[in-house]
Amino acid sequence: MKKYFNPMSLLLALSMIGLFALTGCSDDNNPVGGGDEPSADKLVFELEADAEAGDPILLVSDETYAIAYHAEGVENISPVNAPAGWKVTVNEEVDSILITAPSSTVEAGKTYTLQLTATGVGNQSITTEGLNFYHVTFDDPEGTFVLNEGNMTTENGSLIYITPEGYVVNNAYKRVNGTELGNVTQDMYFHDGKIYVISQNGDTNAEGLSFDNDGMLVVMDAVTLKKQRSFTKEELSRLDWPTHIAVIDEQHVYIRDNAGVWHLNMDDNSLAFVGGSENAPKAKFAIVNSKVYFPSNKSYLAEVKQIDPATDQVSSVGTNAIFAARTMINYILGIASADDGNLWIIGTSAGNPDREGMITLNKLDLATSELTQNQLSEQPNEAWNCCFASYGNIVYYANGTTIYRAKFNEEGSGIVDEVLVDLASLDDNVGLLYNGLSAHPATGHVYINTLKGFGNSFTTNSIWEFDFDSSLDTPVHKFDNYTHFPAGVYFNK
Repeated sequence: MKKYFNPMSLLLALSMIGLFALTGCSDDNNPVGGGDEPSADKLVFELEADAEAGDPILLVSDETYAIAYHAEGVENISPVNAPAGWKVTVNEEVDSILITAPSSTVEAGKTYTLQLTATGVGNQSITTEGLNFYHVTFDDPEGTFVLNEGNMTTENGSLIYITPEGYVVNNAYKRVNGTELGNVTQDMYFHDGKIYVISQNGDTNAEGLSFDNDGMLVVMDAVTLKKQRSFTKEELSRLDWPTHIAVIDEQHVYIRDNAGVWHLNMDDNSLAFVGGSENAPKAKFAIVNSKVYFPSNKSYLAEVKQIDPATDQVSSVGTNAIFAARTMINYILGIASADDGNLWIIGTSAGNPDREGMITLNKLDLATSELTQNQLSEQPNEAWNCCFASYGNIVYYANGTTIYRAKFNEEGSGIVDEVLVDLASLDDNVGLLYNGLSAHPATGHVYINTLKGFGNSFTTNSIWEFDFDSSLDTPVHKFDNYTHFPAGVYFNK
């Protein structure tokens, strides 16, 4: 079920009208908020409506929402049992009720059901039905982010947040800050209560036009999304189309661009190239035990490279194991950190005459350099975010629009994957997957972004959330037409 909020809306999605026939009313009752004199025999209290506000109404920290009302014969309006942290104010001058969500620093419930009691003529009263509100903070371990690149010539990047219940906050960063992320946002990283977002073009698009946004690198608070720091394209002028980011600490921020990998020290804003990282591919970093890993593919010799933040030295790991494996890996499609502190590798044996075209799922033990290898039946779609997603010892990938699940065999034998579902069979608007799959570290649910196509078709799209242990063809949620070229799905972990 899709839940959504229209941030431009200023009125509520529910109209509640109380109309009671009363007796014994005097003619000198003054209605709250002015207006015509009330009829002597009735009390009227109406909340005006907007059908797009949603249920519940989503409010970010400290955000105020206005409800217009009409009153006749009303002498007092008061909230019923407003909980700690939530603020309800009656503004009689403009006939509105103001509801303010708690601050992120206040201990308060996520939800609040507003009821209002209006009292007036003849000592009569009206109590409205409940109206539901939801306080959105962005640090819930079961929440989900979708980062949008935006159209590279016409719009900035944006951020979607999905609550654990399935409520969608669209343009979440802009809603909180009033400003936008950089042009063609590419990747985001969570570290120490902050979110780091890198964009390809920053505040100047690919055609050299200036864009009104917060720059090439934006750092925000992970609870509220309020901007803490930002770097313009001019401040990071040595970067050439950056695509990926990893953060060890504020003194060691690693950014991949067309040249390789750069080290940003946010204490003094210095930017230094990491020697040995030349031609690092457009691929998501893997972080294991505070070290940074990226793949390298040269002349049919695939390697995994490690950056040690203590020295910024680049070294190869597991090279002998990769070369001597039963199916030698000639090309690495993607890497990712495994839950057990090791490294996932999916590779191909292209150019190997004995194992031509075999696709393998591998786990590299970083302590012993031992490689355990399984075989996959299909080649995953390439995606610069990552071509697969892992949860525990399970790996998910896609070939075309078909989703596969591989249950890794620690003994290293056999084909380990199975077909789960072809998304194109569930929705005629599924033309392609965009930028890979993701698995939620808290729930194990799998997230997939699909587009109808490119050109004018990209605005027809879906965010799919599956619990494949429960159903192979019925998603937990499906959110239509929110994305603008999604860079990926991310989780606060």
